[in-house]
Amino acid sequence: MPEQSDDSDQSQEPNRTDEAPPFGRSWTMLYAVVLVNLAVLIVLFYIFTRAFA
Repeated sequence: MPEQSDDSDQSQEPNRTDEAPPFGRSWTMLYAVVLVNLAVLIVLFYIFTRAFA
């Protein structure tokens, strides 16, 4: 019979989904900042494209 693996490997590294992001208060805030940054860049590139076309 094949050996059954016990859960000792998983207990060494628990699944940590509640960790704080590297900076900021929450993951939701971090994602919002990334999306706002993307929107600002798109608008700026659009303005530059129209100005220098």
